[in-house]
Amino acid sequence: MCGIVGYLNLNGEKLDSSKELIGNMCHTIAHRGPDEEGSIVIDAAALGMTRLSIIDLSTGQQPIPNSDESAWIVFNGEIYNYKEIRELLVKKGHTFKTSSDTESIVHLYEEFGVDCLDYLEGMFAFAIWDRAKQRLFIARDRMGEKPLHWGVFDGKFVFGSEIKGLLAHPSVTKDLNPEALMRYLALEYIPAPNSIFKGIHKLMPAHYMIVEGGNVTIKNYWSPKAEKSKLSEAEATERLMELLRKSIELRLISDVPLGIFLSGGIDSSAIAAIATEISGKQIKTFSVGFSDKSFDESDHALAVAKHIGSDHKVVTFEPDLAFETMTELWDYLDEPIADASIIPTYFLSKMTKESVTVALAGDGGDELFGGYPTYQAHGMADTWKVIPKSLRHGFIEPALRKLPVSLNNLSFDFKVKRFISAVDEPTMRRHLRWMGSFPLKEHSQLLNPQIFDTFPYTENEEELFDSPGSSRIIMPAFAGRDNADTAMRLDLSTYLPDQLLAKSDRASMAASLEVRMPFLAYPLVDFALSLPTSMKVNSSNTKLLLRRAVAPLLPEAILKRPKKGFGIPVGKWLKNEFRPIVDELLDTDFLRSQGIFQPEYVRALLKQHNDGTADRRKELWTLLQFQWWWRKFFMAAKPSELAFRTKQ
Repeated sequence: MCGIVGYLNLNGEKLDSSKELIGNMCHTIAHRGPDEEGSIVIDAAALGMTRLSIIDLSTGQQPIPNSDESAWIVFNGEIYNYKEIRELLVKKGHTFKTSSDTESIVHLYEEFGVDCLDYLEGMFAFAIWDRAKQRLFIARDRMGEKPLHWGVFDGKFVFGSEIKGLLAHPSVTKDLNPEALMRYLALEYIPAPNSIFKGIHKLMPAHYMIVEGGNVTIKNYWSPKAEKSKLSEAEATERLMELLRKSIELRLISDVPLGIFLSGGIDSSAIAAIATEISGKQIKTFSVGFSDKSFDESDHALAVAKHIGSDHKVVTFEPDLAFETMTELWDYLDEPIADASIIPTYFLSKMTKESVTVALAGDGGDELFGGYPTYQAHGMADTWKVIPKSLRHGFIEPALRKLPVSLNNLSFDFKVKRFISAVDEPTMRRHLRWMGSFPLKEHSQLLNPQIFDTFPYTENEEELFDSPGSSRIIMPAFAGRDNADTAMRLDLSTYLPDQLLAKSDRASMAASLEVRMPFLAYPLVDFALSLPTSMKVNSSNTKLLLRRAVAPLLPEAILKRPKKGFGIPVGKWLKNEFRPIVDELLDTDFLRSQGIFQPEYVRALLKQHNDGTADRRKELWTLLQFQWWWRKFFMAAKPSELAFRTKQ
């Protein structure tokens, strides 16, 4: 695992041989690869990397060339089938100087060109400078596990794993992207190809770029097979276990110690149980607990750990610890991410890094196999709308809105109020509003008119993905077979890569920990998308096929427990332990001078939350993360200093 950076003169002019600039860009992402740093300035290009050594610890330094040095690569990620690729290339006459997966890629490119991507199974973002063609070839993995940002500034093409790497280049400007702000407020994340900075873009998952002759070309290289499974439930169960075992087996390959994030949910528990079977030895597992029992899953994780005999470590995440962790993590983030679970994810990553260098995680299982209660809610919506509107709107829904506010995890009133808030909308819009913070129809109240008027206004959340380069690989036009299937495919295309995987990458790499996701192996993705919804979710349960497949491996209590999610008690903390930092970042005078949000609207949200008349945890947390980002990048405020002031 590494971080990569680079730049290219688009006019083809040869660069000065000094490595100072590319070295400075590398320094900004040193946390991604603390073991080594390497760079090369060659022709019109400069490539740099920071390395976290996982495979071939002694000779895997980058950048790495092919045999005649006509192509050079910097690479972030892991290629799990690199040994098979190497065997193929050796038969074709290639010779290797290292045992690293990185060298296999540059030789694969030499042999097959851009079609080399068809052979790769893994998570990756890489850049290859082709000296013969004088072109830069950049690619990102199929599901978006590893990030890649890029931009064109002042005749320079600049790229990097993280935005901070680009900002270290003097040509790159630092301006707010208003359209990205609109997307962030509605969705709680910024979908690719947008970023919060104007002119800086994200390369979409399963896409590659060619920069040649001053032009930038972006193309899609993979999409799932559009097939419907004809397997019986028993056959599908067997096939699922075959694919999952194969994926886990590949992801257990490592030259350094390895462990597993264990939440006590179906996904991580299945991975831990199967990994134990495959390895034939005790594995290390790690989890985080909360004193607030509505959020705590540590007892379930412990039950699984005892069942499989793992060496288990758990730490309770108290509010003071959360506050310190949050302000420490803020130093690493370049964009606002409104998923509050990034805080315990970072804490868990730091704790895990004390024992191992690689961890397996269960990301992707919910989206592929129907794990979120939201998918069930789409089925309930059709039933709900059978009730006459006059009865629903006149009596039932007003009564439900008056339910007492609870700040517990997935409380009844939270779910009910979310449900009725968008139940009458079309499937995609309904799903996005259920998952997000500020519906687009509220932006005119939230935003300063001067900011709001810069947006191409719409009230349709599905239009948030209608931007150049925003083709989605999981579905043509998000066309699912039913409402739940549409929602799952939408989450796989946007929420998973742009929110969950971005969160996991930033949190784990800030701790210099590599995290691997067995559920995101593309053969497993193909298989899952071929299944009918009836094998995944119904009105009474979720993850039907997955539960059946792993039933022989896990305790019955784990198989029967409902989805809880990796949340934190942010609603309560905003009213108590985090109150000082909320008051400072959302201060009325500051909001007024900042000129982005309408202070009266924000203060009303705060009052409702603090008075207990409404649960505004999602809205306030979304604003809080943006305000931190704004102060860090446009006011040169250090998060740690801000935290110190507010705790006095």
